[in-house]
Amino acid sequence: MILREMLTAIPKHKGTDKMQGDLRRRISKLEQAVDQKQKRGGRDLFHVPREGAGQVLLAGAPNAGKSSLMAGLTHATPQVANYPYTTQLPLPGMVQYEDVQIQLVDAPPLSREYTEAALFNAFRLSDMILFVVDLTTPDPPGDLRESVEMLAEHFIKVAPKAPLHQSGSLSTVEKQPLVFANKVDKAGREGALGLGEVIGSGTRVFIGSAETGEGLGELPRALFEALRLIRVYTKKPGQKFERGVPFVLREGATVMDATPVIHKELADKMRFARLWGSGKHQGLSVPRDHLLADGDILEIHAG
Repeated sequence: MILREMLTAIPKHKGTDKMQGDLRRRISKLEQAVDQKQKRGGRDLFHVPREGAGQVLLAGAPNAGKSSLMAGLTHATPQVANYPYTTQLPLPGMVQYEDVQIQLVDAPPLSREYTEAALFNAFRLSDMILFVVDLTTPDPPGDLRESVEMLAEHFIKVAPKAPLHQSGSLSTVEKQPLVFANKVDKAGREGALGLGEVIGSGTRVFIGSAETGEGLGELPRALFEALRLIRVYTKKPGQKFERGVPFVLREGATVMDATPVIHKELADKMRFARLWGSGKHQGLSVPRDHLLADGDILEIHAG
């Protein structure tokens, strides 16, 4: 175990007592998590199977209002109470943005006293993180900084321009953040000052109230845009276009990237493609490396 190696390598003197104590606590928590997982028959209760166009985990200090935000954005029914540690295990729900669903996961709070080490793997495997900050606390930026530092200690770096869809097996992963400054109805907007600077320039901060619903309407679109996704619709040759469920691809996808998603055999059988959308191509033939845009309509000719 890497933490044990670090503990062994640290010189033993008064200046390192605090670091040694912190490492021992983290080792103990990790061992407890492993023991609990074994008792459950090897099932990781913190793992959430992916659904929808992307997976976003809620993060924040105890009693920040994550469960209230979850209830306001999805049809999930988390336990909502005015005391900390109500959420014990991750709870998934679906956020609807137009004709796309995005998975939102209400995770247990980040706390040095109570957070199980196994939870951080769920953050590693997510696409991005939505931080919820309580504006009624004495130091909202400090609360956000504490959550960011806890993730960093588990090799999860939060950065506004972090690449998406990274493998969770990397030693250090980067996650793109959004921030929701909660309880503006009780505290006003002053506490939100400085939240963006905690993570870095370019961090998007939304201000509102999960309890009253203020500011929630902006979030579904913000999640879709932050995940850098596009929707592509299909049209059968010779038939009128009827809008159905879109195929969701990553930003930067080409016509060739779309074909196996639409049908696994299309990549080999495609002769050419026609495209409507992007403001330029209205039913004209496009090359296989043509970059797709959100809302494009593809007509694949195969044979």
